[in-house]
Amino acid sequence: MPDEYHPRPKRERMHKNLRLFYFLLLATAIAAGVRYMDTQEAAEISMAENAADFAVADTAAVDKIFIADKDGKQALLERTADRYWKLNGTYFARKDAVDLLLKTFLRARVQRPVPKGELDNVNRLLAGRGKKVEIYQGGDTPVKTWYIGTSTQNHTGTYMVLADANGQIAEEPFIVHMEGFTGFLSTRFFTDVREWRYTGMFDYPGNSLRRIEIEMTDAGGHVYSMEVDSTGTIRVEGAPLLSRADTMFWQDRFNRFRKVHLETYNNHLTESAEDSLLNRAEPAFRLRAWSRQGEAPNEIELYWKAPISETYNDDGELNKWDGARMYAVYKGEAVLVQRFVFDPLLEGL
Repeated sequence: MPDEYHPRPKRERMHKNLRLFYFLLLATAIAAGVRYMDTQEAAEISMAENAADFAVADTAAVDKIFIADKDGKQALLERTADRYWKLNGTYFARKDAVDLLLKTFLRARVQRPVPKGELDNVNRLLAGRGKKVEIYQGGDTPVKTWYIGTSTQNHTGTYMVLADANGQIAEEPFIVHMEGFTGFLSTRFFTDVREWRYTGMFDYPGNSLRRIEIEMTDAGGHVYSMEVDSTGTIRVEGAPLLSRADTMFWQDRFNRFRKVHLETYNNHLTESAEDSLLNRAEPAFRLRAWSRQGEAPNEIELYWKAPISETYNDDGELNKWDGARMYAVYKGEAVLVQRFVFDPLLEGL
């Protein structure tokens, strides 16, 4: 064998290269593992943050709200071009109730996680009796979906769980509250159409009210009217208080008719009692209003309501009628109205 042949240095170089290769491979694996763990941790943090992100920052962009309960009742609220929201494509919705939902969407915050000992029971309640609330900002896919359960025992929070835009329900429910409010939120998300309906009966903004009439059927059908002309002058006819020549008095009386609301479409009457009211009963008063453009009047009939308990007047006499509410018939429906609203319209008659 020639003297210049030296195999040992070559083998040593090979071993060094292999050690370097294994070292680099191990370092690469460790780095990949660290990156994977960081990615997983970030994903878990992101998922946890998303699962707790109930609030909707831009409520002005909310154009549709869908509420459904486990009894099959549903309320679909859709924003329209004017100041009202549409309810189930048929009625106008109560603006105050919609505004309360939008405020809740904006200010909803997680109060605290659900204690582990309560998780199973809370998840069962959410699955069995929870209300589903879908929030839309354009398009056919909700930006957020809330599942709303019952209140906490101290009534300062509400059990809720969130679903993402893909409908994936978060694994963890939370106790949610609204900033600046002490109480629970579930009662705001009702599905009874009668409770959601807009309660305006007379609604004449600006100078759109032209004429009103009050017919006192209890007094033989006597009619008292007020009408305003194009110059703003009010003409009064048939009023028992005609001796009052106070222009401000009549202007105030006329303006009270511009915005008149009923209390609720839920009249609490039995079917037979409602039928009697609609078809056979004689009203105590009829109120009619005309707009400047309308030829046909908007009409409300008022009926005395029996008291739910015995009350007495200032003379110690038993009150014959309920002092808080009356029945009314409006556009063929029996409704409840508050005397607090209607007594001032009938004052002095």
